[in-house]
Amino acid sequence: MAGVGQKYGISGGQAAGWVFGGGVAVPSGMFVTESAGAGVAAGSTRTQAGATALVQEVNRIDTATAPAAGSTLGDGVRLMAAAAGLTILVMNNTAFPVQVYGAGADTINGVAGSTGIALPPQGVYLLAAAAAGAWSCEGVGTGASGGYPTVTAVDALAAKAGGGQSGATLCAAVINRFTTVATAADSGLLPSAKAGMQITVTNAHATNSMNLFPAVGEQINGAAANTAFALAAGKTASFTSAANGAWHAVLSA
Repeated sequence: MAGVGQKYGISGGQAAGWVFGGGVAVPSGMFVTESAGAGVAAGSTRTQAGATALVQEVNRIDTATAPAAGSTLGDGVRLMAAAAGLTILVMNNTAFPVQVYGAGADTINGVAGSTGIALPPQGVYLLAAAAAGAWSCEGVGTGASGGYPTVTAVDALAAKAGGGQSGATLCAAVINRFTTVATAADSGLLPSAKAGMQITVTNAHATNSMNLFPAVGEQINGAAANTAFALAAGKTASFTSAANGAWHAVLSA
């Protein structure tokens, strides 16, 4: 019941959706609940079209399978169409990364909906839309292991045979480990540097050095654009960016 000076209005219908106008006060000890669903199985085709459509406000993914070696692309789920004011929670309650796609041409943090973004194991993404067609995601790239935070990681990467910047193997996660470097100077590719980004790359090969290239037109450690950074066998390099287009590397002992 409305109190003195309080005005509420409800319009619309069940089929089209109800519209509520006015302020709502929830008494102490009372809680607002939203639609929720557990037991979601991510679609195994690993495409936007084959991803499982999410239909709840709170969604818990309980079934997914391991991605291929050297890949972060896991089974997928697909958001509903982004509408202004809509918020969605997606939880990955599995041991494997899950790809979250937009609906149709909807974007997620500017990434095409058909590409999607990876949700790490035990990660929780809160997605909100301020306008139709565009989702913003909080917590992107992070998950958990018990009381410890985690980030996206990929193992068993293979450097591009013959080397070179074009077609080099992309470091698509925050932590990247190359295990195949068939010949010296085979290559990997860093993502485009954006201020505040950090990634780590390990060359786990026993003997062969590899080359890491920046994105086209970018630089590493102030070298000329498109110049490779040599990562020796058994070494790890941490890359940070303080300005768009420029990486700075710190090499392990």
